[in-house]
Amino acid sequence: MSINIPAPEEFFGHQLGADRKLAHWNKIVDYFWELDKSPMVKVEDLGKSTEGNPFLLAIISSEENMVRLEEIREMSWKLAHPKNVPQEEIDQILENGVAVVSMSMSIHATEVGGTQMAPELAYELITLPMNKETLDNTVLLMFPCFNPDGQIMVTEFYEKYLGTEYEGTSPPMLYHKYTGHDNNRDAIHNNMVESKMVSKALYLEWSPQAYIDFHHMGSYGARFYIAPFANPIDDKVDPLIWTEQELYGGLTHVMLEQEGKYGIESTATYPGEFMPTFNYVPCWHNICGMLTESASAKLATPLYIHYHQLRGSRRGRPEYRTQMGFPHPWEGGWWKLRDIVEQQKISAYGTLEAASKFKPMIMRNMHMKASNAISKGLEEAPYAFIIKPDQHDDLVQYKLMKTLMDMGVEVSRSQREFVADGVVYPRGTYVVFAGQHCRPYVVSLLKRTYYHLGPFSRYDDGTPVVPYDLSTYTIAEFMGIRTHEVEKPFEGSFEVLSSIRYPRGDVADDAANGWLLDGKVNDGFLAVNRLLRRGYAVQRISEAVEVDGKTLGAGSFYIPKAEGVEVELGKLSKRCHVQFMTAPAALKS
Repeated sequence: MSINIPAPEEFFGHQLGADRKLAHWNKIVDYFWELDKSPMVKVEDLGKSTEGNPFLLAIISSEENMVRLEEIREMSWKLAHPKNVPQEEIDQILENGVAVVSMSMSIHATEVGGTQMAPELAYELITLPMNKETLDNTVLLMFPCFNPDGQIMVTEFYEKYLGTEYEGTSPPMLYHKYTGHDNNRDAIHNNMVESKMVSKALYLEWSPQAYIDFHHMGSYGARFYIAPFANPIDDKVDPLIWTEQELYGGLTHVMLEQEGKYGIESTATYPGEFMPTFNYVPCWHNICGMLTESASAKLATPLYIHYHQLRGSRRGRPEYRTQMGFPHPWEGGWWKLRDIVEQQKISAYGTLEAASKFKPMIMRNMHMKASNAISKGLEEAPYAFIIKPDQHDDLVQYKLMKTLMDMGVEVSRSQREFVADGVVYPRGTYVVFAGQHCRPYVVSLLKRTYYHLGPFSRYDDGTPVVPYDLSTYTIAEFMGIRTHEVEKPFEGSFEVLSSIRYPRGDVADDAANGWLLDGKVNDGFLAVNRLLRRGYAVQRISEAVEVDGKTLGAGSFYIPKAEGVEVELGKLSKRCHVQFMTAPAALKS
């Protein structure tokens, strides 16, 4: 069946990346639905972005692979989750499977190149004969825009001020409604709907072997950063991740050099330490996570850069000159969005080419990394992390567990009393065992960490090297959850949870004097603000009180009786999972 899909230049009316031209997300969405007519493309609308725009996943492979897409997904999943999968089945997967690669574009909306490149890459993959072998051996999961709301904002702002003194400047507002640039720091919390959609595909559905995230960086250094990362690296990550980065990055670098793309840098600027970003977190799940960073133009407006404006990097490349990770410096000149589109497209090809050419090794590595993690968690400390009973805010522990489970982490519950490191824990205690496929991720998030000291963290004169981002990512500490890091093997009866059910909220129905809400509960503040927004009175008590055998401290909330308030409290108790208790007759507020 012959399907006529227009080339991007024909559809958009200009070459993608052309000077002073930005394709709008709405138009790009329309184009991907054109691509969906091909038997080699399956476009999925995963849902709505924060501000209600389409969020797409485009799956691209050969016609033969697309027919058995669900089988391929299951095989990829089993390689990454080998517990209870017989070796015979693993061998069959290695024989019959294909490599799965994921790519995401322009999570940072002013870093426009990735989303502009995506339609062209997709079109070429399914129309150029040279890509047949690659698509026979790989499945590509492409998120053509990680931040549709920001893409629309930046594109419309750019077009509005085209031809004025503000042309090429960044919009003076957050390009994500809630997080702005820090949407890329939501990869462990999954607070934003965009984060949830990507994480679900990566960790709960597909478990690809490689993932690459396309970014921009400053304008006056290297032209393009590619894998591998710079020192220091995290020793909790399987070493195969770092060697795979060298494989992907090395082939990509050769392809870029062959195409006359100079100023390519690796092993500088971006360290291989844990960061809660979408390009880093996959490494802690045994997925070879990588990023590219293109030197920025002025959005779609060309920028002229003199050689003497070019400078070194704060980490890994102290001066702008030839070195091992920077073998062919760019000599300056005009820098354009089209340069960015081309270099990013070549790097996408490099990643797919490596996954295709080395498919058996890449797939075998995934199984090996996951198996290593499981074995390590069973054979050395920490063996588990126990979420202690009686937390400061019980509801938050459920949020922590759901956050972990949404990232593919197994959480278990004890079916009877057990002892760990000499401490007795009751039935119903929650435990996160380290002996699972994503042990590096579990340990990084739950184990207390200390920022390393050494030559990678200080300059020669002793001045500290500023961490690229945060210095720790211990999510339990962030959330105020007390955990017990288990140092010795222990036994017990445990069930793996399939889902998390939050505690039921409730409203006391005999509250003649009004209601009290514990001030320790984080979500109580959400409930209170919604009450205030609806015009109901809320006070805070100045002394602790006893209610049904529970002490509510000073600062807890008092909600007086009022018309309609009980109905509103009923709604909020269910939505916020909080308890509105009977207020005693005498209260000091």
